[in-house]
Amino acid sequence: MTKYPSSVALSAVAALLLSVPAFAQTGDSPFTPLMIKAAKQDPKYFTVDESTIKVAPLGPAVEMKKEEPPQEPVPPVGTGVDIDQILNIAERIWAIIEKNKPVVNIKTTYATAVPKGIDHWTQLESWKMPIGNVYHIVAKNAYGSKMVDVKFQVLRTYGGKYKGKGQYLTGVTIEPLLVEVGWGYSLDLNAEVPDSSVINVGTSEDPLAGMMVTLTMRVRTVIKDSTVKMLYYLEGNGSLKEIGGPFDFGMKDKVSKAIEKASALQFE
Repeated sequence: MTKYPSSVALSAVAALLLSVPAFAQTGDSPFTPLMIKAAKQDPKYFTVDESTIKVAPLGPAVEMKKEEPPQEPVPPVGTGVDIDQILNIAERIWAIIEKNKPVVNIKTTYATAVPKGIDHWTQLESWKMPIGNVYHIVAKNAYGSKMVDVKFQVLRTYGGKYKGKGQYLTGVTIEPLLVEVGWGYSLDLNAEVPDSSVINVGTSEDPLAGMMVTLTMRVRTVIKDSTVKMLYYLEGNGSLKEIGGPFDFGMKDKVSKAIEKASALQFE
């Protein structure tokens, strides 16, 4: 049975709704008049509890099926290739989920980290099998009910070389695997690869591509607008690290804390 808040709380929320009519009722708003009315009656349902937003890694990296090279002609490699300078020649900002619906095409929407002077990733050789790391995002409302349930994987193809040198990246993208959003909630998920984040972390003679991918998740209701960022660092050797965001590593964290506590007791 739904627990409704007091009349005082309802009055406060009604005042909030009246103070932001442009957000709730703009032409491109995902919220219907019925949702606005329901939010006045039950504000806790429409209030995201930001402390519950967690991103949990699900298991080890998964090898993907190797894609066949594209059929379109690939331009020949020019003479001005600089393996030490690494660039993204593909997408820099793209949408993954818009208003609760997946929109990304992983075959055409991705980032790269390849040598300067390369026009297409197929001009490199020795690419490894694509791999993906799967993550699970959950967000709850003020009642503790799950309102956002999303699974996605961070995909990349790695290890590409130019004349036997370097380890580069292509096909870096995010694939939605599951998108479930509660009624009255709107979810957007976007990816960004700033040019400044694509770097060489190896040597001039044998470069290693490094890249930062920022995922921005926006959860909106009539009541609240919440934004969460997740930062991933990838390298041309296939490695991936979570370096910022509300990550929940489950048992890994618990085991680490138990080991730290046991070690501390030994020295007491």
